[in-house]
Amino acid sequence: MTLDVPRLAASLPNLRIRREEPGDIPQLRALVCAAFGRADEARLLDRLRAEDALLLSHVALLGDELVGQAAYSLVTVDDGAQPRHFPALGPIAVSPARQRQGIGSALVWTGLAAMRAAGYALLFLVGHPSYYPRFGFVPALPLGFKSDYVQPGGAHEPFMVAALEAGSLGSARGHVRYHKAFAAV
Repeated sequence: MTLDVPRLAASLPNLRIRREEPGDIPQLRALVCAAFGRADEARLLDRLRAEDALLLSHVALLGDELVGQAAYSLVTVDDGAQPRHFPALGPIAVSPARQRQGIGSALVWTGLAAMRAAGYALLFLVGHPSYYPRFGFVPALPLGFKSDYVQPGGAHEPFMVAALEAGSLGSARGHVRYHKAFAAV
């Protein structure tokens, strides 16, 4: 899967995506609270920032209006022998007034490219199972990944992984542990 840059540029000609800056944080808190209808995810982001656990945070702007954010932190994949670290996407938020306009997609595509450029082989997330497959995400449980987000006998489809390099889905297995801050959400 690749980003259709001409199509995106035509639909959102004023969209810019860049790294989060300290001055963005108050607006981001409000945006994330509005997008989720609660403050839990904004508090999660604050804690990840405070503990220097936010690997990357992209913001989306339409003109000067901050309209979206995608955050990345590291997860640990423990196979019982050697723990490995991979990025995880989330939370991702788009201003309610700007949803369904391609902003979230642009943030995901940008993040996939950034994680690939940083040399990561896999990217995890917990998200909507009908939305994220368009970006190459597949259910992680059938591939040998377990998570605290998947209870025995429960739905596993929201727990997903994407290969950022060919053949990487067979390169790791094990229990995926998110940063401890995620337990509070």
